[in-house]
Amino acid sequence: MNADDDGSSPDIRYGGPNDDEKLWTPPRLWRDIYDAICNARHLVYIVGWSVDVEQYLLRGAELEEAKRAGKHSPRIGDLLIQKSEEGVVVNLMQWDDYTSNFVFPGMMGSHDEKSRAFFASTKVNSVFVHTVGGSSNTFSEHQNKMIGFTHHQKFVVVDAPKEDGTGLELKAFIGGIDLTEGRWDNNTHPLFRTLRCEHKTDAYNGCFLFGRSPVVAGPREPW
Repeated sequence: MNADDDGSSPDIRYGGPNDDEKLWTPPRLWRDIYDAICNARHLVYIVGWSVDVEQYLLRGAELEEAKRAGKHSPRIGDLLIQKSEEGVVVNLMQWDDYTSNFVFPGMMGSHDEKSRAFFASTKVNSVFVHTVGGSSNTFSEHQNKMIGFTHHQKFVVVDAPKEDGTGLELKAFIGGIDLTEGRWDNNTHPLFRTLRCEHKTDAYNGCFLFGRSPVVAGPREPW
């Protein structure tokens, strides 16, 4: 769930004989991912169709605070490098756009070449894979699958302290959200009002290709 702490989420209570002993705290996807990666001590595993190393996991006042006083960078690529340099095993598997190279970004715009170059001389273990098809495929079928078919897994897995304090466990963020441009959102899913602030240069809409332009009319596509 993409939720934030702007006070708009309803109070939801649960537990006990009257189902009201505990107050549910809604998760905040992007903030929670940032905190989980920052706190990881042993491993960070990321799989995605697209990972954009230039995107920020935080926005607004939280982004400025992290830039000013935070131990870890809120920018995805820099954060993963920092964790790898702390001795954390950072593994990234990203889809390899068969049409991309160091000159052409590819038909899908998945930023695979950018990630490949960014992590090339770092301790981050990055692997880029494309669909290969089956042994019975013709040459044409094989080429078509490499170009047009992708893996669709998207998850982040880290080690995290158990709630009871007895050790560590795995924490996973699983869903349809890539760590890439245009995906950052909150629980109000604004279409227009954040285009010149939180979503400035980071709005996405498959029908209106405004991309990273600083002046956009919207609407952005919510996630």
